[in-house]
Amino acid sequence: MRIRSFIFAAILLLNLFSCGQPNKEVISQPSFALPYPIVLVVDDVISGRVLNDLLSNPAGLAVDFEGRIYVVDAGNSRIVRLTSDLIPDREIGGHGVDAGLLDRPSFLTFDNGLNFMVSDEGNRRVSRYNSQLNFVDYLSFYDDEDPQKFGYPSGLAFSDYGEVWIADRDQNRIAVFSNVGKFDRFIGDFGYAGGQLADPEKIVRNADGDFIVCDAGSSRLVNYDRYGNFSKEIELEDLVYPSALELDDDKLWVLDGVGNQVVCIDEEGNWLAEAGPTIPGNNTSMKEPSDLLLLPSGRLLITDSGNNRILVCRIVYENK
Repeated sequence: MRIRSFIFAAILLLNLFSCGQPNKEVISQPSFALPYPIVLVVDDVISGRVLNDLLSNPAGLAVDFEGRIYVVDAGNSRIVRLTSDLIPDREIGGHGVDAGLLDRPSFLTFDNGLNFMVSDEGNRRVSRYNSQLNFVDYLSFYDDEDPQKFGYPSGLAFSDYGEVWIADRDQNRIAVFSNVGKFDRFIGDFGYAGGQLADPEKIVRNADGDFIVCDAGSSRLVNYDRYGNFSKEIELEDLVYPSALELDDDKLWVLDGVGNQVVCIDEEGNWLAEAGPTIPGNNTSMKEPSDLLLLPSGRLLITDSGNNRILVCRIVYENK
């Protein structure tokens, strides 16, 4: 799992050279002008021994159509599955280069509720598993003829046509692979405005089928339509490294992996709530959190990587 602490100073220096666009949506000051405040509270913590190993550097999160939760346990190079009641029941992977094994896995996502893919960063590939947790195949994120073509895979998302969007934080762009696993095109290039990217991380799709990319190095979110055309950006200038997000109806939960906080914004970018580094209900501050996931039950999971734990949070809408 990538250690982000050294990135902090570099991001601040690079942002000095970025230039704004007139149609940016900029969050400059938090606003709590709501009919009801939103509060995040820690109800439970998952840590210690989970199945055969101690939970170590948990990273990406995903949920299948049956409500089961999948956790990337990056420190142990494995995927852990939890029941909808958050009880560990299966694990796969292990460290190695052979098919089905992993090396520094990070994000994961489901294509159709049955199969899921994992960014296997150390092996420079994206591995696919079926609903029975059996290895199926992988997309190579390395080109023998052009070793500089790809960097290391990060966030993942699927289009309606089975295309795989893979964030390449090292090359500052998105690599799109066809539904038969062939590289098709790049989206974005290095920069801090419009459709450019700097250290892209997690990718999610909204209800309109658009892709939202955590442009972590530019402290913003970038929207592309389903064809890869830039459509919108929301700058989060009070965040350091927004590396993950989760959709919640008409709201977005955004995780700052360096600033160690979670914020909630609406679709226009208005600031609704914030929590962290210490979230009520627990006295330990978050340290290099990696991902967050909204469960069907309405609870929010946060992988607090630096503390080797998963926070189970309740979202409280006071006076609603």
